Amino acid sequence: MDIVFLGIPYARPPVGLYRFKPPLPPDPWDTKFLIYDATHYRPSCLQPASEQEKIRQFIPNFPPSNFSEDCLYLNIFAPNRTDRYMPKLPVIVFIHGGDFIGGSSQIYNGFVLAQRNVVVVTFNYRLGPLGFLSTKTLNGRGNYGLFDQRMALKFVYDNIREFNGDPENITVIGHEAGAASIGLHLLSQNTPLNFRRAVMMSGSDLCKWSIIQDEHYPLEQARFLARRLTCNDRNVDVLLDCLRQRNGLDITNSATNIWFPDEFGGHPWRPAIDTFTDDFIQPIFTRRPIELRRLGLFANISVILGTTSDDGAIHFAQQPINLAVIDKGFSPHDQHAYLNMFTNRRVQDRYSFERQTFAYEYAETDYVLPRGGDMYLDEEGITTVLKYKYAHWPQPDNMTMLRQRLIDLHSDEHTTCCVADAARFHAQRTFNSSYMYVFAYHSLTSVYPYWMGAPRGSELDYLFGMPFINDSQWMPWHGIQRRQVFTYVDEEISNYTMQLFVNFARYGEPTPGGFLREYTPPSLERPSGLIYSPSGYALRLNIAWLPQLVQNMTYLLIDRYPCLQTNYRFDAAGFWSEYWPTAFRRRLTPIPTKYYKHAIMNHRDTTIVMFFLMGGLILSFIILIILCGILFIRVRTESKQHTNKNIINHKQTKFINNE
Repeated sequence: MDIVFLGIPYARPPVGLYRFKPPLPPDPWDTKFLIYDATHYRPSCLQPASEQEKIRQFIPNFPPSNFSEDCLYLNIFAPNRTDRYMPKLPVIVFIHGGDFIGGSSQIYNGFVLAQRNVVVVTFNYRLGPLGFLSTKTLNGRGNYGLFDQRMALKFVYDNIREFNGDPENITVIGHEAGAASIGLHLLSQNTPLNFRRAVMMSGSDLCKWSIIQDEHYPLEQARFLARRLTCNDRNVDVLLDCLRQRNGLDITNSATNIWFPDEFGGHPWRPAIDTFTDDFIQPIFTRRPIELRRLGLFANISVILGTTSDDGAIHFAQQPINLAVIDKGFSPHDQHAYLNMFTNRRVQDRYSFERQTFAYEYAETDYVLPRGGDMYLDEEGITTVLKYKYAHWPQPDNMTMLRQRLIDLHSDEHTTCCVADAARFHAQRTFNSSYMYVFAYHSLTSVYPYWMGAPRGSELDYLFGMPFINDSQWMPWHGIQRRQVFTYVDEEISNYTMQLFVNFARYGEPTPGGFLREYTPPSLERPSGLIYSPSGYALRLNIAWLPQLVQNMTYLLIDRYPCLQTNYRFDAAGFWSEYWPTAFRRRLTPIPTKYYKHAIMNHRDTTIVMFFLMGGLILSFIILIILCGILFIRVRTESKQHTNKNIINHKQTKFINNE
């Protein structure tokens, strides 16, 4: 039976004057006179209503009141060991995902995982603008959520021995935003990591969504938020002081609709490059992650990187598509229409971002800037490239495979490329091993349709032993409810997944000695020292997971029958990392109207036309001269006749007067 300690404060509440500042150590606790109540979870960090609903998919009765700015607490799940002199146990610290704006440690119950003789720790960290608003100044440096993580890891390192954990054998596991956070911590040069190994699931510091680049103007995003809350946005210090006086929930809600390109995550509340140093706080990372990686400035520790086989399936299903079309598959026409829509959205995002960037640059300079608005992206060309890349050439009309290729598109863009790139950097290091996995198992009773395969986060249920919720109602699940009825095979896959990562935390290798060992499920008697009984199916699971080498990038495919394969979608990684950015650098000169091709004449046609034009002009000139001559003669004749008539009239008048 495990012992659970919930809601332990690892930092002071970041409220009031402590908002938008790195965390401070918690106030000391007088254990002689006070007993801390560690029997229930503390609030999760503030997040938008849409993210709260995602938590309720796992904990239906999660109340709205259980979100607070006072949220910096951690939870410890430890085996019940009364002998304090026994060897200390490996420690697994889990950092939840949620795109830096959502998530909660309460979703991830470490009770089952801790039965593998490890200590499991989960914790909350600040999210959204409260965790990642940056003004690019010392007083508004941003990355408060990352500093929370650093504080939590230090707290675990300093105190985990009291919970039978080994501070020198800490493995940190992160999913999605948590994985990107781990990658950023590996780039920190001046502070100790406080962990020995790392596992990055469905993310890394090289993902486009992992940070907000300087060219995305973090300060302007903060000013947008300030104006929404009627704060003066001219002076940065005044802006921060004003935001500290606003309600935390109002800040979170006001930040939800600030526009940001979908390609870079859809919102600006992410880690930012931090170049500020003071006497107490060292920056997390001071340059773009890819630059630090290329310089080799990242921690040389053993790592596991991985993703799911259909990581982008959920995002694909959320696109404006008729679900009936998705269920039946995509025809070539449907796929082309989808790629047109995908490209158009990316292109329009680029246009909007460029207009926004121009406005920022114009406001910051005293000079008139040339506006590049007369150059247009080759939208049709980009669509053609995507169609070529994500067609299914063996069977171009296979509707099922065309649908799968679109899922691959979203998986590759969001996750595969950055995970593969990070894996390549770690494989180049010596002395410490790097491993890669792809989780492809789809349960027959999954809540997701079969065509979605293994979407993002599928491995987490199996890592935390969720299949055992069926038979273990006595366990303290704290409101977590199962979303499906798990099968025996699901339990085997969960056992398999847990033991792989527990072995890595304990030995630094997922399969030390080439096989799984040293675990017997507490509810079953196994005749073998292996994790499974020597049945045909169990033996198929028991294979060696080899580390990656530069010349042999192996990965473990975790499925009903796991196997080793090589080079997981590195061609797609190259496409999105190297080619895709260049597609938006090529511009077209605008043509206001289309020319009819038959109206375009060659040189001979032009000569003939010019001959006739010149002849016509000369003839017109001659006719004009003749007409002018005729008109002159006529006018002169009429003038003479008029003069003669006047003379005759004069003579007649004179004759009459004489008589």
